[in-house]
Amino acid sequence: MDKARHIDILLFDDLNILDVAGPVQAFSSANHAGPTRYHLRYVTLDGQGARSSCGLQMMADAALTPGQGQDLLIPGGRGVDALLHQPALQQHLRTWHDAGPDRRVMSICSGALLLADAGLLTGRPATTHWSRTAQVHSQFPDVDWRMDDLYRIKDRIMTSAGVTSGIDLALEVIRRDHGATVALAVARELVVFLKRSGGQNQFADMLAAQFTPDTAVARLITALQERPGDAWTLDRMADTAGLTTRTLVRRFSDQTGLSPVKFLERYRVKRACDGLSAGLPMGQCITVSGFRDFQQMQRAFKRQMGTTVGRYAARFG
Repeated sequence: MDKARHIDILLFDDLNILDVAGPVQAFSSANHAGPTRYHLRYVTLDGQGARSSCGLQMMADAALTPGQGQDLLIPGGRGVDALLHQPALQQHLRTWHDAGPDRRVMSICSGALLLADAGLLTGRPATTHWSRTAQVHSQFPDVDWRMDDLYRIKDRIMTSAGVTSGIDLALEVIRRDHGATVALAVARELVVFLKRSGGQNQFADMLAAQFTPDTAVARLITALQERPGDAWTLDRMADTAGLTTRTLVRRFSDQTGLSPVKFLERYRVKRACDGLSAGLPMGQCITVSGFRDFQQMQRAFKRQMGTTVGRYAARFG
């Protein structure tokens, strides 16, 4: 008897292709680690093809039919907005979820808006891409939006923050379905963390800082990231940037929303989190993140993460 789960992937015009490719490749790779565990099928509302936002043409295997697959994966992208408030799709999603206790629905990125639009997220914790924060709080105030989560699973409904966090969600689904060994094999094949540290806001902050147009601030950020363990005083930071301390604090805050000292602490915590998630020994995590000692790292974790190093390691290590 075929015990593999059947996953339907909803395609529509102007979807983000990475919202499909990332999690789908993870599920496909799970099949490489042994027997077939997931059957993948691509569906559209009318059974016709769709065109992604990057121009890639995608063929559909069938039209969306609530009585077929067990799992439904809904990607995000600009095309989500055109699908909102469509009674037929809303009914499809509600019927899918209600068809049986083994039915699961997963959304990637702004695909969560379609679940909220169908009423499936009312009163539930959920996440979606950070850029949709104002929109979802305005349009769907009855949802418990957790906008710093990379993904959120509640019963049979799963949401993720977007793009690469769709892989994070897929890995967690694989872990729950088939165990940590299979999930780890997939993570290794894709060269990703089995459990990524931090939340989407934390990653967005770091990314935004790396692409600042202020050359003086960018020069300092590069130096901090290359040598986080140096004895960085505010005066030394200002010298590296070629600015006065007062000007540096003002311009750095304008570009990143943080003081240079707070940015360095956050960056050190981010590196420590990645090390702990990858299973590095505590001493090595302290070294690569640039902290002087464990006590300094502990204080930084409490400020930045609201938890201790030990609790973090126990959850993500």
